[in-house]
Amino acid sequence: MPIALYTPAAHSDPAAPWGGPRLMRLVARALEAAGYHTIAPTEFRSDEGLEESRQQTALERKAARQARKLVAIYRDLPAVARPEAWLTCDLRHRAPDLIGPAVAEALDIPYLLVGASYARAEAGGAHARWLSYTARAIARARAVLSLTAEDEESIRPLVPSSARLYRLAPFLDLAPYRATDRDAARRALADALPLDPARPWLLAVAPMQTGAALASWRLLGRSLNLIADPPWQLLVVGEGEARWLVEEAMAPLGPGLAVFAGARAEDALPAVYAACDLYVWPAYQETFGMRMLEAQAAGLPVVAQDWPGAAAVVAGGETGLLTPRQDDVAFAGAVVELCADEERRRAMGAAALARAEKQHGIESAAATLQRALDAALTDG
Repeated sequence: MPIALYTPAAHSDPAAPWGGPRLMRLVARALEAAGYHTIAPTEFRSDEGLEESRQQTALERKAARQARKLVAIYRDLPAVARPEAWLTCDLRHRAPDLIGPAVAEALDIPYLLVGASYARAEAGGAHARWLSYTARAIARARAVLSLTAEDEESIRPLVPSSARLYRLAPFLDLAPYRATDRDAARRALADALPLDPARPWLLAVAPMQTGAALASWRLLGRSLNLIADPPWQLLVVGEGEARWLVEEAMAPLGPGLAVFAGARAEDALPAVYAACDLYVWPAYQETFGMRMLEAQAAGLPVVAQDWPGAAAVVAGGETGLLTPRQDDVAFAGAVVELCADEERRRAMGAAALARAEKQHGIESAAATLQRALDAALTDG
């Protein structure tokens, strides 16, 4: 039987690019690996028109019509063709699920969530109405798979039983990383950009936007500027409205040390990671370190500050170095340490790759999803 797989978010949160459609695609791959096939029940999305009450009311009515239509369609199908469960990805106060709970209840099938969060601080704000839908969906779900410790803590008071809570480790489709030829990728980047293949290449990939991302870019610029006679070059990947501020943060490094490559498509990033030698990112206030995980999947060690998002995916001393928060000197020292020790850098990169294969691949996610589904299907 199929699984109805849905996201109410049309767009990923720029601060958390793993959400929305990308998360749903990865969950679909994991479900397929677990032996299920998925169907996309509807293209309805709720993450637009949140500021005006009239727009919210119109979306609610549209969602109710769509839910009734889906129930009628599924009831007319043979039992083997109906969804066995409904799984919603990336539930948040800006993207509540207005359809899944109603359909699951009408069909008497389990309702599950992957990547749900509850922003309690929004309870008295403009999104309070949407937040209430999020709370009800979390309370109704027979299984909630959280991607971060912070998300799990935010939803815990809403879940009737702790047995319904699962931790889903961040995961990737590792196939593009396995298929990448590092030497060819390095040659291609050296041909395209003013990068010296004889020097270590540092890499940072992030949006160029105000807030936490810009704080990380500034911390990175300040830290690297402390290094005398740097032997490395820094490859900067990303775009956004704050690019000029990122360029300003990197300007003190001097000409030729920071090379701006612009934004790269997701399917082009494995080659970019593979071509480089060390991933460097302060990860200021981040709770989700997806880019750091991608770097490790390509065999790169990581230097980051000890924020939750980095600590969740980087094994300090094994797959990279975690330095104290907002300590520019310590961060710079860690970069110098690994740039000067190619053997240790390579050993950390190999450990990072092995850890990604063991804990952060499609197969490990499939096993967790299977456990949650088995429990949900028997939890009547």
